[in-house]
This record gives sequence, C-alpha cells and structure tokens, in this order.
Amino acid sequence: MRLTDPIAACDRLIGVLERTIPLSRPPGRDPSDDAIRIPILRFAIAQLRMRVRPALQPDWIAIDPVHVALFGATNTGKSTIVNLLLGRAAAGMGVRARLSQHPEAFYPAAVSDRWLEGSPTRFQGYRRYRDVHPPRQSDDELQRTGYRPALAVLELNRLPSPRLATTVLSHGILWDAPDFSTEQAGSYLDTVLDLLSLADLVVMSVTDESYADHRGIALLKMVGESSVPMVVVANKLSENPTLLEDISRTLGTAGQTAAPVLRLPETPGTSTADRLDQLLRSDDARALREKVRSVVELGPALKRQSLAGAVAFLERHLNGFLSPMAEELKSYSQWETLVRRLTRDVIVAPYQRDYLDGVRYQELNRTLLHLMELLQVPGIGPLLDLTGRVVRIPWRLAGRGVARLLGGPSTATKRQPEKGLLMEAIPSWVSAIKAEVQVLARAEPCSVWSEIVAAFDQERFRADLTGRFERAFEAYQTRMESEVKRRAEALYERLRQSPGRLTTLRGANLMISATSVAVAVKTAGLDWSDAVLGPAVAGVWQNLLEWGLGRYLETLREELKAIQLEEVSRVIDVALEQPVRDLFHGAFQPADLEAALEDFAVVKAEASRIVEGVR
Repeated sequence: MRLTDPIAACDRLIGVLERTIPLSRPPGRDPSDDAIRIPILRFAIAQLRMRVRPALQPDWIAIDPVHVALFGATNTGKSTIVNLLLGRAAAGMGVRARLSQHPEAFYPAAVSDRWLEGSPTRFQGYRRYRDVHPPRQSDDELQRTGYRPALAVLELNRLPSPRLATTVLSHGILWDAPDFSTEQAGSYLDTVLDLLSLADLVVMSVTDESYADHRGIALLKMVGESSVPMVVVANKLSENPTLLEDISRTLGTAGQTAAPVLRLPETPGTSTADRLDQLLRSDDARALREKVRSVVELGPALKRQSLAGAVAFLERHLNGFLSPMAEELKSYSQWETLVRRLTRDVIVAPYQRDYLDGVRYQELNRTLLHLMELLQVPGIGPLLDLTGRVVRIPWRLAGRGVARLLGGPSTATKRQPEKGLLMEAIPSWVSAIKAEVQVLARAEPCSVWSEIVAAFDQERFRADLTGRFERAFEAYQTRMESEVKRRAEALYERLRQSPGRLTTLRGANLMISATSVAVAVKTAGLDWSDAVLGPAVAGVWQNLLEWGLGRYLETLREELKAIQLEEVSRVIDVALEQPVRDLFHGAFQPADLEAALEDFAVVKAEASRIVEGVR
C-alpha cells in the first residue's frame, strides 16, 4: 500500500521527474544546450522543489514571505531596478557581463529566515552566504569545474549604503537573479529557474536591444503559464512611445503575456547613489514602485494564487513530462514480448513437441520402474540386490565397449534426452534474439538496443547463461525425481486395494528382470527411454491395462507432463529469460507510471485544500 502523505508523494514525484530528464533529451544534444532551449521540465521540477513542497508543510502561509524575483538578460539594468525597489544602492552595478552569477536575497529585518531553513528541498545543494556577496567564478573555471550553486541573504539594515527611500517590500524578499542570455550563463540556468519557481511576483528587465531575445521570451512565456503575476520593465529607454508599444506587442504576442510594460529612463549622474537618487524622483520610478508594492501587499492571497498556478501548470504538462517514461516502458514491454515469443518458439514449443509428446519421453517409464521396486516380494530383496550386482558388470563393460568402438563420448557422461534437447536450443535462442535486437538498434540509433546487442556479443555473458541453466536444471531433476517416486507410491497404494492384483505383479521373474534393467540403465548410462526398457515395463503395462487402469495411466502421464512443462518453464524463465530481460537497463518499472499519477493526485488534493484555506 502506497503512502498518501502529501510531502512523501511530492518527494517521490520530484524523483520521478528528475529521472526522466535524460530520457527527455534527444540523442546527441548537449545537456546545457538542451536546458536552455527546452527548460520546461526543469522548470516543473523547480516548481515542485521551490514552491509546492514547501507549501505542503505546516504553517507555510505564516512562515513564507512574499518573494519577488527580478531577472533579465545581460546589461539590462537589473541592479538598477533592485536598488530602485529597495530604496538604496544595495546591488552591485556595472556593465560587465555576468556581474551577478548567484542569486541574492534582500530582506528587511522584520522577515525571519525560517522560510529558508525550514524547507529541505528549497535551494538544496547551494552554498549560503550571509550579508556578503558570493564570489564569482571565471569563465575558465566554469568550463573546467562547472557552476557551484551559491546564494546570499542580505539584511537591508546591515548594508553599508544609506537608505534613500523606503523599501517596497516591508514584509517580503527581493531576489536578484543571475542573467541568462550568454553562452556561459547556461551553466546556471537552473538557478534562474529556481528563482522563477519561487517567486510570487516576477519582474523582468529588458532594453531596446534585448526585448526580442528568444530565451527571455521563452522564460517569460513559461512563467506566465504558471499564473505568476509579472511586470516588465523597459529599462534605459528613451522617450519613444512607438518603441514602448513594440516592446509590449512583441512580448504580448511571442511571450503570450498580458504583463504591464513600464518604462524607466536612462539617468545620468556622477555616482551610483546620485543616479539612483535622480531616478527615485521620476514619475516612471514611482509608478514601478507602486505597482510592485500593490501586488506584494496581497500577501497570503498572492501566495495561494501562485501555488494554485503551479499545480495547474504541472497538471497541464504532467502527461508530457511522463511521456518519456511511458515510451521507455513501451520499449521494455516490446522487449519482454520479444524475449517471451522467441523463448516459446525456439525452446518451449520444440521441447513440448519433441520430448513431452515424443517417443523419448521418460518419466512414465521411470514411474513404473519405481513401482516395480515397491512391488519386490518381501524377503527376496537381498537376492535381487545380489542379482543386480552380477548383472551390472556385463552391462557396464558392454556400454563402454560400444562407446569406444563408435568413437563417441563415455556412456557415463551421456546426456539425457531432455537436457540435451534444451541445451541444444539455447544457442539458437540467443542468436534469434540478437538478430531481432540488431534490427531495433538500426531503427533507433544510440538507444538501449545497441547496449543489448553488445552484451550478446560477450562470450562471458553467453557462458554465464549456459552455466546458470545447467545448475537450475540439476535442481529441477532432483525435484522431478521426487515427484516420479511420489506418483509411483500413489499407484502402489491404489494397487494395494486389490491384493490379488498385487500378488500377480509380484512375480519373481518379472522383478528380477526389472531390477536387472534398472541397474543396467543406472550404471551403464543408458537412457531410461531406450529400447532396453520395453521388456521391463511391458508386463506391468499389460496387467494395468487389463485391470482397467488405462485411463488412470494416461491421466498420470498427462499430469507428469504438465508438471514438467511448468517446472521447465520456470527454470527457463529464471535461468535464461530473466538475465536476458535484465539487459534492458531502464530507469523505470511498469508500476512507476501509475504511481506517479497517484502521487500527483495526492499533492494536488492537498494543495487545493491549502489554496481554499481549509488547512
């Protein structure tokens, strides 16, 4: 029974979606390029980690402040907008590309840090800095070692810069996100997605040179689809109504957003503080500050809206997110069907036709021989044992002599027909599977099929299959011998109900003959089904048939054959099929797809209660 705890369900869903990322990437595409061009799955995972999972914890509304995230391309004046909203020169300002590589959170003293420390999936793996800016990584370092996630939380009262105006977030947090527009910025695009997933309000900065950037538009469109309120700031813009209209039209059409576009002018000045002071006096700046303030003051209602939007976004795309899993499971089902079909056609069907239904079938004769041993006349057992020892010598010598004359293997190691038939089928079975997988590998390059073909090419793998089967077959023979003896004992008990019949079958000559034949078979290495068994069992057969036990014997034969077919099929499944099926190294099991849907339903139900204020 699966757990219905919403937090556990959310954690499982995060894990499932993370495992679909490699499956979602087309073969041959660079992972970082894929992340830039198709970030929607990573954005969904970020939504679960940064917004949904924290919201499922107790007292989320009371603990989590409103988050405002500012993002934009390189040199779009993000730092200027941060400082404008905070009312002081808090963020570093400069024209250097990728000046800010790590997210920085600015917050008033009235906001505690429980929102960060109490959510284990929020900014997991980030190194955290307090009241200092994280160190930058050079382009060379990014190339050599990769991006090292970090964040800074900066309390406004501890900043050295003087306050020029009150902050518009008296009980909220303003995030300055890294840029996203350069090639190197692809290393930390996941960080940008984390902030966009956390935000209850998104502010995007553009300029007349960057507003048509396809990456920025794709991110804007994605955020808008998650129903998070947005404001676009056209920064460093001259007095040009036509340009402002074109920015609004472009972002509204391509970005599919109705977000208002507000203008900020280019402001001259001798210093950062001077330019900021002039900007704060402008009507455009006051309009922006008031817009952000009015949204932030919605407080809990804004956060519930963001949560509802995130869940709706996930629900719309869930089938698409899980489609790589479904495709992999479809391929695995195809693989299972292929292996099962060839096992039936190449091994099981010939075994049933040529052995169970053929003239070499042994087990009923062996049952009758065991019956003969049970029918030995009391008191003459030692005599039969002595006879057997005498008969053993010529049979053994004859068997070895014939083998030497024919140049064949020693009769002592002669393979039994049942095992021989199965062992001879294994190489043909392996070749048939490999041939079909090679066709699949040519149709789907760089897929799991190529890996399976490579495994079949390994001599060690094929030898391990054969060895595993031989060991399993030996255990099967032991079980089958016990079953044959049990059936012989059941037949003997049935005969005991007719003492006269029992006496007839206990003819000394017949028993001596049977014992001699049994000894010969067991010591000379002859097959139980060889013609030598005919005289031994003929008498027993004739008597049993005359007594009306023909139907009983036929039923006994069919039952033994059914048991053997089931047992041999189990041996084939465990020793041959399972190792071959395991060559398909999939990320998912068949039950994972249904489980993911069930987990989302649990998360959605709990989130709905939170949005409605039930919890």
